[in-house]
Amino acid sequence: MSETTTTIPPENKRSLLGAVATFLYLIAVSLIILVVWSVWQTRVQTLNQSKGATANLALALSQHASNTILASGTILRNVVREVEKNDVRLTSPHDLHLFLKDTIVDQPMLSNLVVYDAQGKTVANSGSRNSPDATVADRAYFQFHKDSNDRGPHVGGPIVGRLTNEWVMTVSLRLNDPLGGFAGIALASVRVDFFRKYYEKFDIGNFGTILLASDTGELFVRLAQKDVPVGTSIANGPLFNEYRTKGPTGTAMLVARLDNTERLYSYRHLEQYPLIVAVALAKEDIFATWQAQTYQIISITTGLLLLLGMIGFRLVYMITAKDAIEDELRSAKDQLQELNGELETLASLDSLTGLANRRKFDGTLAIEFNRALRNHTSIALIMLDVDCFKQYNDLYGHPAGDECLRQIGRVLREQGPNRATDLPARYGGEEMVILLPDTDRTGAVAIAERIRLAIRELAIVHQANQNGIVTISAGVAACTPQHAEHTAAQLIKAADAALYEAKATGRDRVCSNDVASTSAA
Repeated sequence: MSETTTTIPPENKRSLLGAVATFLYLIAVSLIILVVWSVWQTRVQTLNQSKGATANLALALSQHASNTILASGTILRNVVREVEKNDVRLTSPHDLHLFLKDTIVDQPMLSNLVVYDAQGKTVANSGSRNSPDATVADRAYFQFHKDSNDRGPHVGGPIVGRLTNEWVMTVSLRLNDPLGGFAGIALASVRVDFFRKYYEKFDIGNFGTILLASDTGELFVRLAQKDVPVGTSIANGPLFNEYRTKGPTGTAMLVARLDNTERLYSYRHLEQYPLIVAVALAKEDIFATWQAQTYQIISITTGLLLLLGMIGFRLVYMITAKDAIEDELRSAKDQLQELNGELETLASLDSLTGLANRRKFDGTLAIEFNRALRNHTSIALIMLDVDCFKQYNDLYGHPAGDECLRQIGRVLREQGPNRATDLPARYGGEEMVILLPDTDRTGAVAIAERIRLAIRELAIVHQANQNGIVTISAGVAACTPQHAEHTAAQLIKAADAALYEAKATGRDRVCSNDVASTSAA
């Protein structure tokens, strides 16, 4: 009896080879797309982290500058009170000198305290040098107080002190005689170098910068690789153009005219004083680590693609060499398809809470909203947020925070959906949503209230929350979509507004909101 050999027709072989080649091509393209997306997301995240860091540092440095001027103003008020109490015309210059000398002790930011009479001549100062013939009548700060009855502190631009011969920021107060007339000024000279030494404590990378300037553009301090003289005007630079355009605070990627370096700037105008603080990280420094990681990822991806190519070549060789390899390839293909299906399922789930992820929610919302629009049925959305969750993480740590979110996710899976079409999902961070097709506002509020109570029953300890346990606030919105009047984005916005109302009115509650039509908007 002869042995029968099964052969694959040439056309089937070509079809199988084409399918394998296409499959490998799709894997390679998918891998490249995934790597490019991951690299880009990492870049965006790196930039956002740098924006937060520079904005926070700018806030801290603006507070430092405000506190320095406030302290100087307090010292000057004591001087003004003492001088006006004894009448500046009768005060002994020697006694006043001793008073100013004692006052400036333990004040490292001040280089000098001076009292000037109504003609701008020195009455006394805190230093050892005294120039009774010198006058400051020509100084802008003196003219300001002479022409203005304002008794508040006046911050002047950078000048070189005539007694100390160093760059200073002037803080001054007006002196009045007993009849309220102009009697002179009290002046505190704040060392510019005081700010520079403070700024040098911060790590701003190899090419970053920190600067302090008046809001008219006169530079007090610029900490950077390239030294720029104090008093240089940067009023026409990109930073001040941004300030004039965008307002008192902002963050932007700008190219400095002083050194042609592209940096991420965060600036802040002091609330009470005419000063601007800016912190900038060089783009080169920001993305240095990201670039190194990107090169590593590209190298690994290239290796994987080469390996994939080698595997593909081996598969094609085996297909053409043996008829039996067809079954093995078919089995391998089925397994890979099953794996892709599992990966697709995993891609739609949030690994921490077990709920649908944001991607799954966005896609389902679009489908269900269009279905409600076609069928003229109601659709509702519950948006909930864990109360004081940041404080929970601060108190108990991120692992405990993750466990808290897992328990809340379990409550949403068990208490939220009544039907297969209902979709609980993690919207982002500690914020979660439940999509309820064919549900009106009353029904959605009832479900939200049931979930709120169920989470309270978990009794998760939260000392930073007003009730001592973990609670949630929820916002509910529902509508029956009409053409050209309602959108899915409006449904989300209405639920978010209701959630904000729940937070603002005390937390641990459910609030609902109507969905505004586009015509009303």
